[in-house]
Amino acid sequence: MEKKKLRCPAGHGEMKLTNKQKHMNFKGVDIDYPVGCFICPTCGLEAGTLAQGADIQKTMADAYRKKVGLMSGKEIIEGRKKQHLTQDAFASRMKIGIASIKRWEGGIIQSKSMDKMLRQALSGHLCGDLLTGNRPFVIPRVKMALLYLEKVIGVKVLKERDKMLFASKYMWYIDMQAYRETGQSITGATYAALPMGPQLNNYKDLVEEIISATVQQTEPLTEEEKWIIEKVAFAFPRTRDVYNASHRETVWKEKSTGNTIPYSDAYRLTEL
Repeated sequence: MEKKKLRCPAGHGEMKLTNKQKHMNFKGVDIDYPVGCFICPTCGLEAGTLAQGADIQKTMADAYRKKVGLMSGKEIIEGRKKQHLTQDAFASRMKIGIASIKRWEGGIIQSKSMDKMLRQALSGHLCGDLLTGNRPFVIPRVKMALLYLEKVIGVKVLKERDKMLFASKYMWYIDMQAYRETGQSITGATYAALPMGPQLNNYKDLVEEIISATVQQTEPLTEEEKWIIEKVAFAFPRTRDVYNASHRETVWKEKSTGNTIPYSDAYRLTEL
């Protein structure tokens, strides 16, 4: 049960519940946000409960979202209810998982592209792309993600004149996991079911372009995207691990050769 009273650790008696404004630089943006906390009238010590800490995180996130023009969690909830949609129905309209809706409504900050999709969905329109994972295909991002993966596992997977036998499977898991957790892939790539496992669609035409791509000309990886790549790397530290895992996935085995693997299948992966 959440405490409604706190006593000063220095022995000055009961602390006073106070609401105040604070200022800070959050993600490179100056924001002002309200804080509810307990303050000792004698020594000025500030303290808070677990619930207050969670509330502060949400108010900071919403202050940032307001400053940069993103919808707040409250606005998403109100917009969804005006459409008479449950979280599950809203997720279906956006073609993403319900976990993403819960995270955004709970205070996790959405990307600008996902904010655009939220506004589109709240206007009553279907949206989302299950082939690209709600993101335009950007070749340099494939190279960027693979280079970061190589740094983590210490093995080179992107090679010239390579069939991307292992690289594509790593990217498949990376993009699918990103879609599952954020509602958006990292690269916008489409994937097909081939005899040797999940593969980048038209990979034969893409290998040279990926290798020669200039990563400085594209949007850098976010910290969340890096964490997702690390998660895949730790799950499959050896190239043979990711190859074998992909061949155990039902979403690959049930597809006919050449058929695309939609991002909606991300929620059915069992090896990650």
